[in-house]
Amino acid sequence: MRQKLLLCLLLVGMLCPTLLNAQNWDYIQTSGEYYYGVGQGKTREEAIQQAMAELTGMIATHVQNDFSQILDETTAGKTVTHREKVLMCLRTYSQATLTNVEKWVEGEAPNVMARCYMRRSELKRIYEGRTAKAMSMMEVAEDALKNRNIDMALQYYYWAYSLVRSLQHPQDAKDNEGRMLISLLQIQIEKILHNLNVTFDNRDGDRVNLIFAYQGQPVSSIAYTYSDGRAECNGEGRDGRGLMEMIPGYETDTYHVNIEYEFKDQARGDDEMQSILEVLTKKVFKSEFKVDGRRETDNTGNNEAAIRTKTGVNLTPSQTQVVSDAQAYADIVAKVADAIGQRTYSNAVPYFTANGLRMYNQLISYGRARLVGTPNVKFFKSANGCVVSRGMQMSFSFTSGTKKTFVEDVVFTFNKDMKIDNVAFGLGQVAANDILCKEAPGWKDETREMLMEFLENYKTAYCLKRYDYIRDIFADDATIIIGSVARRRTTPNAHQERAISLEGQQTITYNRYNKNQYLENLKRCFQRNEFINIRFTNNDIQWLEKYQNEEIFAIQIGQEYNSTTYADKGYLFLLVDMTDHDAPQIKIRTWQPNEVDMKKIYNAGDFYNE
Repeated sequence: MRQKLLLCLLLVGMLCPTLLNAQNWDYIQTSGEYYYGVGQGKTREEAIQQAMAELTGMIATHVQNDFSQILDETTAGKTVTHREKVLMCLRTYSQATLTNVEKWVEGEAPNVMARCYMRRSELKRIYEGRTAKAMSMMEVAEDALKNRNIDMALQYYYWAYSLVRSLQHPQDAKDNEGRMLISLLQIQIEKILHNLNVTFDNRDGDRVNLIFAYQGQPVSSIAYTYSDGRAECNGEGRDGRGLMEMIPGYETDTYHVNIEYEFKDQARGDDEMQSILEVLTKKVFKSEFKVDGRRETDNTGNNEAAIRTKTGVNLTPSQTQVVSDAQAYADIVAKVADAIGQRTYSNAVPYFTANGLRMYNQLISYGRARLVGTPNVKFFKSANGCVVSRGMQMSFSFTSGTKKTFVEDVVFTFNKDMKIDNVAFGLGQVAANDILCKEAPGWKDETREMLMEFLENYKTAYCLKRYDYIRDIFADDATIIIGSVARRRTTPNAHQERAISLEGQQTITYNRYNKNQYLENLKRCFQRNEFINIRFTNNDIQWLEKYQNEEIFAIQIGQEYNSTTYADKGYLFLLVDMTDHDAPQIKIRTWQPNEVDMKKIYNAGDFYNE
């Protein structure tokens, strides 16, 4: 009898699915356990979109009275009402971030009906996830601030602040010491901006040189906007230096510099963060600096000569790296700098080898190239009798779309004949110190210099689009893994490696490429971008000593990527065989977006067992 009853129920389920679905839908509507919405449209996508809008509206109606009032919701001169704030917060829960919404679609085009529903308990889970994500971002910001990477510190503090603002009860989100994040984060952002100084150095034609300091020390990196007399432009300062490119003939005694802290473009790939930054009204902090162009003082009126002398990369060679005839090399660098400064580029040709000259021509063609400040050049002994010079800074401006300006340290490598055979962009103060000052017993100065030069050449190859160099440094059997958010479209010829869910992050899909696939994608990237700029931040390097007859290094390094069409920040992992010092080979390259815990990124143990 029981078997017959079960058979009957199965037959009913097969013959009358609509009846069972109707019963389920009745329960969803009446149980009080779900939020739900119904939508109709000509297509499946249109119907789901309307159902999701109704579901979100239902959430807003139910939770509006329980949303905490926040006293900081006066933004851009506008007071945001409580109702507006609730709707803004709920709009951040798009189809992408409401990951556990069930969808039930019926009908055919042009008459499609969709029902969307989710358990009410999911909303609490989303709030908890955003709090955890904010806490992780705070850790990144704190580390960045220690290294005076002001752009990264402000970005992650503001993103954490925005995540907390979107919560139902922002005051309930607290750190491990019980402090309210909504207050703590706002105070921290204000404190950073208060301790910044932006000062005028000099003006050379239509170029205005600036000095950026944090608590009296040169910043490692900073992002800002300014008006060139016609339009808003973007600038990036490095190691205390930055500049503004004015339109010809524009004269003023006061320059307005706004420090960037929102970084909307950097949120690409993180649907949740992108949605929050797009929907929530921007919180306005006092980030504008009025720079007096008639004198060389800081924003408080103090003489800034002491600050200026500290700008730029300030590296000092060890005793074994000291170059005895440094003055002879300094005279050559001075002549090259003079040729660049006077734009008499051909005057520098005699000081380069054929290979060095090709790179020199690429350098002066990288946007609008200018010298910045007075070179403070130091010389280091390198491998095979070569000498490396560091300390000359240049700016590079690009005008496609919004005007963009970068400041880079230019590194020259001299061969035994005192000819410049290589040109590269330096790593910056923080990344360089991580290598030169790393506590690694047994590491020789030659090893540290070799690592510096490899990373400098690697970075420069992407900036100057040195396709042949990149092709040669990747081993033929190289493994190349690039991370992206799972919902983003992947390249058709890429092999999907795996998908994992990281704490506080979206699901990440890893795509594996072989060398040829990667190079084909890179070639297209070079073609569609006027410029590419890469900046390295904190890094960790491990020498895999178990390979006694080989010099294999595992490099984990923070990377900031900018191009004409795209920008992001992430972590790069390189496994490099440097046994042949003249021909390093990259065995493994991975990149991971939006990860906030260095312990969770790829490392040597994922590929080589120690």
